[in-house]
Amino acid sequence: MIHSRIDLCSPHRKLFTAYTLLLLLLFSGAAQTAEDRGLFWMAEKDGQRIYLLGSVHLATPDFYPLRGDILQAYEQSEALAVEADILQAEQNPALQQQIMQQSLYTDGRSLRDELSPETYQQLQAWLSSRQVPEAMFVRQRPAIAMITLSMVELQARGLNPQLGIDRHFLQKAHRQGDKKVLELEGVMEQLALLNNLENPDLLLQQTLQQLEEIDTVIPGMMSAWKSGDAEAMHRLIIADELEENPEFSSLFEVMFFKRNRHMAAGIAEASKLHDTLFVIVGAGHLVGEKSVLKELEKRHFRITEI
Repeated sequence: MIHSRIDLCSPHRKLFTAYTLLLLLLFSGAAQTAEDRGLFWMAEKDGQRIYLLGSVHLATPDFYPLRGDILQAYEQSEALAVEADILQAEQNPALQQQIMQQSLYTDGRSLRDELSPETYQQLQAWLSSRQVPEAMFVRQRPAIAMITLSMVELQARGLNPQLGIDRHFLQKAHRQGDKKVLELEGVMEQLALLNNLENPDLLLQQTLQQLEEIDTVIPGMMSAWKSGDAEAMHRLIIADELEENPEFSSLFEVMFFKRNRHMAAGIAEASKLHDTLFVIVGAGHLVGEKSVLKELEKRHFRITEI
């Protein structure tokens, strides 16, 4: 992680964990785990077995222990595949430096230069309402500002990135040393995607709009995850958003659908090397007609909800 010399007022605190969130920040919370289903599937083809778990990236202590058959599937798997190995990134000073360099403007530009006056005014209103200094944001690139906004709101509601499901299994894999950890993307690839969006203004617009609805959206998404309701999760994360805001379609194509195709291809290739694979990605990538699961079906995997 970014070292403790960066305090809570810094936009870079918990930066590595934040990169794994992307736009899937708006679901998580307390749960009675003994009865929770979670979003969990199995894909099979030619003797290859892939377990796929929709991740909750922020949680609370009573989220654990997870359902027994999820833990059993992990133990039976030869390798763990994640979007990015955030623990390895936290232990790599050179990578930390690269991330910091890609997170801030160094050429005299500022966040104000990248946003429309209307969006910047919305950001200023959010900062003022939460008594956050504007100077904290001016050097941040839009994607980092998006992450910071979301982390501030979610952590203020008691959600902890240190308790995320992907981090939980990564810690087990690193501690036990009995499973290979595979990255489907990686921290720098995720950062490059965010920093190269064609319309960064759109990203901040969507984030600010989502944050206005956060107290309504979080309970709904938490309930969908707990009950294993993939359809409800798809509506909350993707379908309703696109229906209400069709102008966000290009953003969703880049942030979800294109990545889903890329991750499904990586998962299929990894399964050729490992008879049993345990995959953890954000739940939004596993729901809907353009999901990772649908992409695996196109590759002739048989999908079963567990």
